[in-house]
Amino acid sequence: MFRGRAFRTWTHVVAGACGIALLFLVVMVMAEAVIGEGARVTRAGLTVSAAAFLGYIGIAWLIRRDDARP
Repeated sequence: MFRGRAFRTWTHVVAGACGIALLFLVVMVMAEAVIGEGARVTRAGLTVSAAAFLGYIGIAWLIRRDDARP
């Protein structure tokens, strides 16, 4: 799609992973506000955010590894 440009440096990768994790956390807090008793950061929200962070790092590692092959 963008030829690995976002995964060129690990600084960009970590910044992107933090952004995605924060986005997932905000969505989970908003869902908790609608469904639960108020807007709170819950263990489920932190778990989903951590999974999003690690998933982004894993995909970036796979893309960088594939781009490094001759």
